[in-house]
Amino acid sequence: MEQIHVSADFIFGTMATDSRRLGYVRAEIAGISHRYRMIPAVPQAGDPVRLLVTLGPSITADQVCVYYTTDGSEPNGKRGEPAPGSAVAVGQRLAGHWDTLLWGYAEEWAIDLPPQPNGTVVRYRIEAWLREGTESFWYSEVIGATEGDGSVVGQPGPGDHYLHEMGAEFHLTFFRRPRTCAYRVGDEGSPDWLGEALIYHIFIDRFHPGPGRQFANPPTPMGIYGGTLSGITSHLDYIASLGTTAIWLSPLFPSPSHHGYDATDYYDVEPRLGTMADLKHLIAAAHDRGMRVILDYTANHFSNQHPIFRRAISDPHSPEREWFTFTRYPDRYVSFFGVAELPQLDLDYPPARQFMIDAARYWLEQGIDGYRLDYTIGPSHDFWTMFRAALRSVKSDCVLLGEAVDTAEVLRSYVGRLDGCLDFLLLQAIRRFFAFDEMSASQFVVFLNRHLHYFPPGFYLPSFLDNHDMNRFLWIVRGDTRRLRLAALCQYTLPHPPILYYGTEVGLSQRLDVRHADGSGHPEESRLPMLWGEDQDCELLEFYRQLGALRRATTAIWRGERRFIHIDDRHGQLAYTCTANGETWLVALQQAPHAGMIPLPSGRWEVVLSTQSADIVGGRIVLPACGGAVLRRI
Repeated sequence: MEQIHVSADFIFGTMATDSRRLGYVRAEIAGISHRYRMIPAVPQAGDPVRLLVTLGPSITADQVCVYYTTDGSEPNGKRGEPAPGSAVAVGQRLAGHWDTLLWGYAEEWAIDLPPQPNGTVVRYRIEAWLREGTESFWYSEVIGATEGDGSVVGQPGPGDHYLHEMGAEFHLTFFRRPRTCAYRVGDEGSPDWLGEALIYHIFIDRFHPGPGRQFANPPTPMGIYGGTLSGITSHLDYIASLGTTAIWLSPLFPSPSHHGYDATDYYDVEPRLGTMADLKHLIAAAHDRGMRVILDYTANHFSNQHPIFRRAISDPHSPEREWFTFTRYPDRYVSFFGVAELPQLDLDYPPARQFMIDAARYWLEQGIDGYRLDYTIGPSHDFWTMFRAALRSVKSDCVLLGEAVDTAEVLRSYVGRLDGCLDFLLLQAIRRFFAFDEMSASQFVVFLNRHLHYFPPGFYLPSFLDNHDMNRFLWIVRGDTRRLRLAALCQYTLPHPPILYYGTEVGLSQRLDVRHADGSGHPEESRLPMLWGEDQDCELLEFYRQLGALRRATTAIWRGERRFIHIDDRHGQLAYTCTANGETWLVALQQAPHAGMIPLPSGRWEVVLSTQSADIVGGRIVLPACGGAVLRRI
């Protein structure tokens, strides 16, 4: 096989490297750390709410309080005295502890807020101060960092402050911004259809150009290939044949780029993709086939060509100037990962917030069923609390899924604020186990057990093997479809909704790594045009169709009580059973590059689906190298 360059797994985001992760943790815990820790996490009418707060070693304070409002206004106050319209709750010190990472003492505090009626949005701000001092400290969140090589991961603005500069070992300076927090009482939970979803992720420009048309051939993958909405509509039967219940479309608003994450208008469709009529036709045709339609929505930032931003930088007295955070007007401002073409909105500023909420409501009114929310960790939890409440008033069963490349604790903080988050943590574990051989079977099992129990029921973590920002799975396994099938078999038999990235099911890979040899990033390498006709791997496609049909027909295999019955690190084996409604299913996985046998529990079993081949011999399932099977007790 031809030697190809495959980079170590790289997940785009603020936690992309070990140094960023460690630096983030140190920066966060050194200040006032809240992390949306609430008891209960989703309060109902009549529930008092306890907020938990940690004061890091750098916070010189012996008093803590919370200012809060229930009428939608901004909470405020000073040193325990609430501003008009706000109420105050005084904190109590619980305990202190030594933090070796920061080499100092931290303190744990609790603040109790009174019960509120269902539907109430409680907004709050946390302040700490020293009784005999003059300075106040406000709860703030790490929003970015500058790196020693001069590159920028976010940018500080007025009111932000540098909390902790890392040494030469990490080359990072983190900065924070004060934030208002919020929660809504009486959350209604996530729509039932999300729990049973099988999602097909489409990059519109790269899927199909439409009946009678051919893809263009731009000089680089950054160009336009010509995929359209009508191209998707004409292949809905193909998409449905995969067991799909929901289609996730890449951004479709007018935009100067091929990817669309830089919108110039939130109330129209990019002309090269089609028209509003084309979108409505797609939605109706998808609904007729029992499939929902999810749009990709970027609230955090838009294009620097957007009329609102153009007005903001052309007129210092423009009211839209306040929508952005300028560090030096008009040419320096907070932007997405320091990219000047992507100015970041201050969504805690009421007009900017309302603009993004109103635009999202508009598309629900046009018939779409929910959103995948790009870079969820950019806007505040306060914004998402208000966003969800507003959208649910338009469509009670709309779905909101966050893209949060962050810690499990941060993902869990969106409980009651979103319906779920894309599962980047499971993605990394699956790729480490099935692709990179960096995780043993027992380590993978321990991760799965802890991960699946960490999040409450009804908060969904859609799983995926690859997406538009990273190397495709087939690329990292150097074209080995056995490993792809094995990973997919595991993915489709786990509890949360699976996402299938277009083309994975027919062997679509890429020509170059998303991280080139010079270290530069090229995510467009994983966005090549869909394979059609004779270019498709028909055997792989049929496997994915069988896998989707099995998941749709047999909920017990992913929803049942799960028990890991066999783990063998030496031979790269694991097996688990799922039992529900009188049915027992078994999934057997042979991850190692050699054949093996896995013992079966007592009883009669039959093979229902295998990645390659599988035989039952003498109470054991015999699997080929990198092979797996689903069995049913009969």
